[in-house]
Amino acid sequence: MEFDLFKNQVRFKIALELINIEEGLSIMQLNKLLKEVPQATLYRQVNSMVDDQLLKVVGNQRIGKVEEKLYALNTAGYKISEEDWNSASYTQKINFVTYYFMYILQNYKNYHETSIAENFQDQSTFSLVKMDLTDEAFNEFQLELSSLLEKYYKVPKSEESKDRTVSVVIIP
Repeated sequence: MEFDLFKNQVRFKIALELINIEEGLSIMQLNKLLKEVPQATLYRQVNSMVDDQLLKVVGNQRIGKVEEKLYALNTAGYKISEEDWNSASYTQKINFVTYYFMYILQNYKNYHETSIAENFQDQSTFSLVKMDLTDEAFNEFQLELSSLLEKYYKVPKSEESKDRTVSVVIIP
């Protein structure tokens, strides 16, 4: 599956709108969300994305006499095992990393829109740290970080808990 979502803004915008919508959206629904994209361009790009296996048809909906296809991201193409990651080409890895960052961007967009709509202050954080570590210290750091993430991942849900997205990218 060869593609570069960042080179085509329309494809990228389509993917961002569909990233968390498993039930899919029709071209008309996408057109309402992406007002700046002409409908003909939307049809052409969606069809191209289906051909490239970036999108899949997940259903149909009837609106009056018209039946519209519902499109969703073909996320199966973006899930990868450790074994597949290790044997993937550079281009395949870039595609997986692209999907990862798209997911993070969409989560932030949703969070930001909610913070505006509900009038609360943005509490998201971002940091980038370069560390000078030996291989042994780096491996220990990764184990501790993994253990910490797992500890909080396993915390049972309560009425007060909310979904939180924590994203970590490590470039050794």
